Amino acid sequence: MVFHCKALSLQSQRTANRPSASRPLTARHASCVCCICSGRSCSIEVVAMTRRNHYSTGALSGSESIAAWRQAMAEVYYRLDIQARHDDRVVGELTDVQFGSMGLSNFKADAQRVIRRKESAKIDGSEDFVFLFPTRRGLQFEQRGRSGLAMPGGVFLLNSAENYVIDVPDGSENITIKIDRRLLVDRVKGIDGLCASMNIANPQLVPVVTTLGAQLLNLPPGEHADRLQQSVIDLICLMLDLRESPQDKSFIRQTLASSLYNRIVSYLERNLQDRDLSPDQAAREHKISVRYLHKIFHSHGTSFGQRLLEVRLQRAHGLISKHGRTGNINLGQVAYECGFTSQSYFSTCYRRRFGVTPRQTGRSDSDSGQMRQPALIDAMQGGDR
Repeated sequence: MVFHCKALSLQSQRTANRPSASRPLTARHASCVCCICSGRSCSIEVVAMTRRNHYSTGALSGSESIAAWRQAMAEVYYRLDIQARHDDRVVGELTDVQFGSMGLSNFKADAQRVIRRKESAKIDGSEDFVFLFPTRRGLQFEQRGRSGLAMPGGVFLLNSAENYVIDVPDGSENITIKIDRRLLVDRVKGIDGLCASMNIANPQLVPVVTTLGAQLLNLPPGEHADRLQQSVIDLICLMLDLRESPQDKSFIRQTLASSLYNRIVSYLERNLQDRDLSPDQAAREHKISVRYLHKIFHSHGTSFGQRLLEVRLQRAHGLISKHGRTGNINLGQVAYECGFTSQSYFSTCYRRRFGVTPRQTGRSDSDSGQMRQPALIDAMQGGDR
């Protein structure tokens, strides 16, 4: 299907059974031939930049606006039935970005009823958890015989594979995050039972997720998509896990810092081969200051340099233990692959950490390299950064 707007047109490929919002859209200048405008100049505005899309029905009237809005909603979410509340017309605007198994969108519209039918879900063949964060006006929802009203600053959760109804008032706006159910069901205990329920999240973390979602919609598309998706999912899991935790702000800050620490350590593990890996580089990648990065590591009883060295030594120990007994281990190559600047420095750090040389580890039939826990790694601080 081809949409035409004042600035540009774009072509959106569809499958026979399901509209696909995750497929990259290609901008091009062409005449509109969609079924909505039948070749006339179509006023539904769509702006695409890789996987970011913008839809607006503001210039359409009557049934055309409803058909266009239903189609836009299907592109961003999935098949939904739309019942307009004013003169059989819908004025709405959607902006969305797709991150692999997660969709993030900003919804603005006037009064309407949004209905998800189980029959449509079967055709779509997917099951997502959908988190809605009202930012302007409250949203009434109903699913599984339960109903509620979520006001700005709150959040509610729906399952896309089941019937549900959302009543949208005039001037409504929300951030919606749609995540493949499989990514959350094993991480948050009892998450299925949170659908269409009230008070499902820690109220101090809800604004954090909402703000992050709004900011991500403004990032250049395609940059660090996997990492951004994982960061949002981690924060949502934390928001749900802490729903019944004390509301002490220092506790929340400590929990967020711990989550960030774990993400940075994972980043070190993925990039340990980079001999230029530095606090400045890690801070830039995680959008924090170098000072805050050092503060996070200090709160965990270590430093950036100490933790990076430990990560490299553990990786080297694993490689030597796995391959050293064959007699074919190249210690210089191990040092290089683990990010050490020289084999001699690697051997010195290794012996200090494990109490044996790298070659002795390779010849040993036992895990002698694990006999010693970290010695005073303070002596190694600043070594290989």
